[in-house]
Amino acid sequence: MTKYDYLEFPMKFIEWCQRLSEASLLGLVLSLVGIGLLMFMVKARRSDTVKEISQTQNADADADAVVVALERKIEYQNSAMTMLGERISALEEYLEMLGERQQRNDADKKDMRFYQQVSVMAGQGVGAPELAQRCGISASEADLITALSKKSH
Repeated sequence: MTKYDYLEFPMKFIEWCQRLSEASLLGLVLSLVGIGLLMFMVKARRSDTVKEISQTQNADADADAVVVALERKIEYQNSAMTMLGERISALEEYLEMLGERQQRNDADKKDMRFYQQVSVMAGQGVGAPELAQRCGISASEADLITALSKKSH
């Protein structure tokens, strides 16, 4: 074990964060803030319920009031869990949308490079039928690329 092994995880995490797009990073930060707020709300509700229970026990020591307070606590927790589940579902949809958008952007970049290479081949004198065969494009697409290449030279 080397002297700097404890830095391996933080460095990988920082590299991962740097590869994220701004929208993905914003979504991640917003989701963490949302989860933090939900946790705060649950904790606040718990402390309110505990206060209610202790006040009820000190005042009357009535078992029915304790049951009511516990049922209320369960309702609060159920509503908090429902809200958290809805928030997670919304974030999953948002991240899926970002992933699809990123894939479309990557596909667009790939198409540009592909057609630039085909255009260079046409500029070097490769004929339309050979372009179509080599690159797997239609004959009319190859004719168009060769015609545009001849016009530009």
